[in-house]
Amino acid sequence: MNPEKKDWKYWLNEWESYVSAVLFIINTVLLITQVISRFVFKHSITWLEELATFLYLCMVYTAIAAAVTHRKQIGIDALPNAMPYRIRKILLILADVIFIIFDLWIQKGLWGIVKLMGKGGTPLLGISYALCYGIVAVSLLLTAFRCVQDILRLMKENEQELGKKKPTLDLDAYEREYLESVGKDGN
Repeated sequence: MNPEKKDWKYWLNEWESYVSAVLFIINTVLLITQVISRFVFKHSITWLEELATFLYLCMVYTAIAAAVTHRKQIGIDALPNAMPYRIRKILLILADVIFIIFDLWIQKGLWGIVKLMGKGGTPLLGISYALCYGIVAVSLLLTAFRCVQDILRLMKENEQELGKKKPTLDLDAYEREYLESVGKDGN
């Protein structure tokens, strides 16, 4: 998709992917800095590890919602793919429903932990433990919402496109884009 064609719907569906990617990059830089500091300068920057842990938590749970959006979550495809169309559709919808039930069931416990943590925070940076567990809870609610979106998508899909996952690296799309650009330029 060309950058000029990306509208608000695109960003609404893709923001989790971008947030988790940025958090991954920041986390990588922090951890490399910590390793260099520890082994080259013989000094540990202790707060970096705490911040990296918090960012990792945010990254993972944001990426779960992104994975559901792109149908990249872990699953066993052998059984549904061996079934006829209607049964496969039912199994895929049932998998999303089970994921939603889990996401909603765990909410009570997570919000209980948030209340229990109160104003306590991490030792060095003082990042609220309630914030940490709250991020997990909100991210799982977002994941449940993405599962509902997937169910609605599954209900509309025909037999050929049912449950299809776009490849992580779509070489055919890159080739089409390249051929279009060459055709436009006349090269």
